[in-house]
Amino acid sequence: MSARLGPLAEGAAIAGARITAIAWRGDAAHLTLEVAGATVDLVLAATAVPPGPFRGLPALTYRPTALPFAQFAAAGAAVAAALAPHWPGCLARDWRDALAGLGDDVDAALPLGEVLPAAAAARVACVAPWTRLEYGQRAQYGPCCADFQAAPALGHGPPLSLWRSAAMRGFRRALASAPPPSTCRTDCPRLAARSDTLASIVLRGGPPAYRANQRAVIEAILAGDDDPATTPLELVCSATRSCNYDCLMCSHGATGTLADELPVEFYQGLAPILPGLGALEVLGGEPLASPVLRRVLAGPILRGAPQLEVALTTNGSYLTADALDRFRSVRLGHVTVSLNAATAATYQRVNRGLPWARIRANTAALLAAHHARRSPRAITYSMVILRANLDEIEAFAALAAADGVAVRYMLPIGDRNRQSFLGEPALVRAVAAALARVAADLRARGRVVEAARVDGEVAVLGALPRGGRLPVLPGPP
Repeated sequence: MSARLGPLAEGAAIAGARITAIAWRGDAAHLTLEVAGATVDLVLAATAVPPGPFRGLPALTYRPTALPFAQFAAAGAAVAAALAPHWPGCLARDWRDALAGLGDDVDAALPLGEVLPAAAAARVACVAPWTRLEYGQRAQYGPCCADFQAAPALGHGPPLSLWRSAAMRGFRRALASAPPPSTCRTDCPRLAARSDTLASIVLRGGPPAYRANQRAVIEAILAGDDDPATTPLELVCSATRSCNYDCLMCSHGATGTLADELPVEFYQGLAPILPGLGALEVLGGEPLASPVLRRVLAGPILRGAPQLEVALTTNGSYLTADALDRFRSVRLGHVTVSLNAATAATYQRVNRGLPWARIRANTAALLAAHHARRSPRAITYSMVILRANLDEIEAFAALAAADGVAVRYMLPIGDRNRQSFLGEPALVRAVAAALARVAADLRARGRVVEAARVDGEVAVLGALPRGGRLPVLPGPP
């Protein structure tokens, strides 16, 4: 998987020099040459303004270096001669070259949509069956939340056995064929918004095995392969159903228990898929209520996979500055904080947990920890829209914008504590209008992925039956 630029490849010798790296930064390609024991970085841009010193290709120049120009002039001229017949077309990267060009740098990333033709990127309505394996509640599994599967698969087993199962193959066949997929509920907002297409995948650097798995996954999606020789790029599990909150819309705080806590053997059993795994997303209940998970995050089990990011969906109560320091040996990736409110009063009414001031102190610690990293990962504030908070939909987006984080909305599942608004057409219309305004603002600020997902919720609301009382989305069986 050596990176290439036109006819040149990493490792190739040219005019007494060796090409040690090819990478892209923005619209320009960078070639690192090793010359006489030193290195020089050549830069090929899409335009020749200002022109560089190599007559054969004025768009090729070099970054400042202590190496005298005379020592690499011949190699630069040879590179120019080799690339001139292919410029500027060679800057239109093949996605495979782009992936290889990210190299071993685990912080290097590139949206696949930037290097994949638009027609190919939109070919499959949802890529989750090829990228993601989720262990759900009650022995359910699949590529996504069981609430949006038409008939959730049931079964136990290690990741690879479920990954190759008949149920997962059925999801891949359904999503590779003409819509609508029989495996998916029509009220899935991601399917409605087509927010999980190939264009949504982010290529990431990392060890060769991880990059090879990404390539194999993308090739399988493009081919519609229902039984690829790949491993998941993402794995989702619930650490425990126990929760220290009693949110209006969720029963975990009232009924959850540590009796179902995932044992340490589960995390140890991920070893066969760790080389190709980019994200381990842990849910709950409250995932950090699990003592086992807290020990895993502070211990050595996950350290052998430098590319692995641990993602959490959490109420934030355990994310103190001290806890974040204990977890520093793992790459804490995307953290979704279930705030469900934009004000202290609504937060207390909906989440019924720690005081707002303490949670905001924890979100501040989380923001500080992310910004302290060389390449900070994303944070999302999440709101389940309820009767008790629907008047704060736009204020919630403003809170997320002020903190510089992403925003997510979810429709209620079931009608716990009579909090679903889906039975009242007037409220449905008001929520849809508020969400549409949020989506427009997100799009205006360039946050198109978030906007697309909010669009998905609006589309689901718009597809509900017209007139009379509207049904609530069914809860778990």
